[in-house]
Amino acid sequence: MKNLLKAIACAVVISTCYNCSVESAAESMQEDSIVSQEEIIDFEMLEELCSNQDPQAVLTNNSLLSVDFEVFDQFGLLMTHAYGVPAGGVSPTLTFPDGVTTFIVSTSASEKEVKIDMDNCMIYDVVINENNNLNTDVPTQL
Repeated sequence: MKNLLKAIACAVVISTCYNCSVESAAESMQEDSIVSQEEIIDFEMLEELCSNQDPQAVLTNNSLLSVDFEVFDQFGLLMTHAYGVPAGGVSPTLTFPDGVTTFIVSTSASEKEVKIDMDNCMIYDVVINENNNLNTDVPTQL
């Protein structure tokens, strides 16, 4: 009877060891390292996308009229512009320093002024529709 109990106990221990898999410490560390490297790469990619870039603005003209696009600083000084953006055309991307910025979009039929506090890594994407109306006065993050 004593030997039978010892044999059963031994069989139970051996079967539990046989069913368990042992993950090596090296494999575990390697997986942790891969995850850490992926997180670092993702963070670096975010920094590459925008790292204190000056604000930007671009105008898409879907109207039937030519459009002038001007960018002024908080003191009313013209910083950059795109004159004569043709119907169906897109202005070049305009860059300027951050701060309170006034955008003036004008056609032969109308003029619109929009003031926005622009920070680094922001873009104001202006779209003029076929009725000479602006689509938005809200900038987005780059």
